[in-house]
Amino acid sequence: MKKLILNMKYGMNLLFSAIASSLLVSCADSNILNYSVEQPANMAQYEYLNNYDALKTYIDRNVYPNFKLGSGITVSDFLKKELVYSLACANYDELTAGNAMKYSSIVKDDGTMDFSQVTKFVEAAKGAGLSIYGHTLCWHAQQNNKYLKGLVNDVNHCLHINTPVAKGNTWDWQIYYDNFSPLTIGVEYTLTMRVKASTAATIDFWPTDGTNVLYGLTISTGTEWKDITMKFTPDYAFNKLQFCFGKFLGDLYFDDVTLTSANSGENLIQNSSFDSDDLAGWTKPSWHSYSFNIEELAAGQSTSLTPEEKADTLTWAMEQWVKGMMKSCDGYVKAWDVVNEPMSDGQPSELKGDPNHTDTSNFYWQDYLGKDYARVVVRLARQYGGDGLKLFINDYNLEAAYNSNAKCEGLINMIKYWESDGITKIDGIGTQMHVTYSLDPEVQQKNEDAVVNMYTLLAATGKLVKVSELDMGISDANGETILTTKVTEEQHKAMAEYYKFIIKKYFEIIPAAQCYGITQWSATDSPEDSGWRKGQPIGLWDLNYNRKHTYAGFADGLAGK
Repeated sequence: MKKLILNMKYGMNLLFSAIASSLLVSCADSNILNYSVEQPANMAQYEYLNNYDALKTYIDRNVYPNFKLGSGITVSDFLKKELVYSLACANYDELTAGNAMKYSSIVKDDGTMDFSQVTKFVEAAKGAGLSIYGHTLCWHAQQNNKYLKGLVNDVNHCLHINTPVAKGNTWDWQIYYDNFSPLTIGVEYTLTMRVKASTAATIDFWPTDGTNVLYGLTISTGTEWKDITMKFTPDYAFNKLQFCFGKFLGDLYFDDVTLTSANSGENLIQNSSFDSDDLAGWTKPSWHSYSFNIEELAAGQSTSLTPEEKADTLTWAMEQWVKGMMKSCDGYVKAWDVVNEPMSDGQPSELKGDPNHTDTSNFYWQDYLGKDYARVVVRLARQYGGDGLKLFINDYNLEAAYNSNAKCEGLINMIKYWESDGITKIDGIGTQMHVTYSLDPEVQQKNEDAVVNMYTLLAATGKLVKVSELDMGISDANGETILTTKVTEEQHKAMAEYYKFIIKKYFEIIPAAQCYGITQWSATDSPEDSGWRKGQPIGLWDLNYNRKHTYAGFADGLAGK
């Protein structure tokens, strides 16, 4: 490959010499990188860091041949193939996407899914020789609440048609849907929908191509919601669904309109539940004077799904999501957070939840699918993910001292329950470890004791153990967060020692066969405008990509020093 050039201000190229040399042999990229950094004012205190190699070189691969050192990254930054890409290639084996593989990043308000960013990420990681840890298949946060709650009618919208007068012929009022490719001649199609009207109504359904029409299909409805299913096989390449209701006066309501072929389960109707403000494809003849629009259903107009129907609908939605994600990864991603953050903070032996559905920020799948929801997701992941998957349950505060690792014990027991069916298999446990170093010696000792206890509990499960999102802040003796700008050199070094402690204890306590890996969540300190631990010294590099004392502590922990 071509030589990587790092342009440094103030003679700081020595600080990056180890990184640069690793990049020359470790990164499957031929780009030349020009990057400038600022010199720390107290440069002498950092010169010892020049003696450190890239992080992944400190792992004993003979003892831990399957261990993966990972980094959390912003996918858009990685795809630029600039500094983030180069740093990842040099220092890590595996990448975890911060947001790009989460539900809300992919699923739109109408339920359609865009995996293009995931596909690009997989291709780039594969080209760089880096594995990907999938994050995450099932979580309560960063879901598309509007779409999911629309499916179960917690928030429901419909297409409302109002005709001002009854006319003489059925074709005197018409509405079309034409936002799809022409249908295939000779293939059976199925139309399903929910429909109701202000009075008894008859609607003629006439698929057409503008010249040829399939007659004979009729929808009858009344004042209560009715489920309609009709099958038809086109003799022509129809490109319009035509609904005719010229003899009707009043209000018609359409909801959950789907059109699928016998060759595919794909719904050809966009925004089929009308839960986004998008009427693309729905049109009427220009001379027809009736009105139609999307509106929220009033109280009492819900389609009133039973709990069983809601569970069935959401299982279907989860299947579409998992199937789509696995297809976009094309078999390359073999390890996943299959369920993320399931356990309650207040009741650490119980699942999180929102049984009254008042939380507008989150969507708790377990409230609809029940305590066994993880079994559903595991089954779907194995069905669509292929052989060799490693599925993890991931959570935070497993190392918490304040409740004596109660959440860790609760998660372990919940996994035992999920596996008690004799079918569900969970391969590993992920512990996030967003830790804080405390300047109160008594508090810090309790923190360290709780880390040891957590590792001991996890090792006893016999499962793979992954430190999934390790980063570190610092607090004063009163428990107040200390921002990066206020951290002293002595405090940076104390944080480095805590990193070393955490990583050394991982290798000391977790049997080698159970050591899946450690992912360092943020390469650099958090910017002041960040949404995650903003302004805190959580990185191994500062914001100018200079190594910090924590880099040394992290490396020493990997080396077992």
